[in-house]
Amino acid sequence: MDRRRLKFLLLGVGIVASMSFLMFVGMNRPGGFAYYLTVSEYTQGNTTVVDGVRVNGKVIDGTIERATSGMDVNFVMGDGVATLNVDYHGIIPDTFVDGADVVVEGKMGPNGTFEAHTLLAKCPSKYESADGEAEARTASN
Repeated sequence: MDRRRLKFLLLGVGIVASMSFLMFVGMNRPGGFAYYLTVSEYTQGNTTVVDGVRVNGKVIDGTIERATSGMDVNFVMGDGVATLNVDYHGIIPDTFVDGADVVVEGKMGPNGTFEAHTLLAKCPSKYESADGEAEARTASN
């Protein structure tokens, strides 16, 4: 085998080995390749060991407690089946309100509260109201 073919063979083996390693690491992460777990999926699993898991749910109305610092918030999120108490420290998105869809990333703390280091929020009412008004107008005509 000449040197040129040997180089391509070694390069191919290196690429396959790298891809295999990344797939192995990704599959062993909590949730596997899933972007997030629902609240009920997370609460049914082992919640004390893993860090960096993402959990999706809705903010339960009336549970948001903001600290005077403006950087801390405690709330309860749920998915209709289970609920999860969450503590978050950081910049709070403007769309974080009662009933908003949220994705939090972090780990379960020793006191049984999810300690989030990332908070992503979406307010579905901003996007649904225009469609709802359009449907109401079409139905009335």
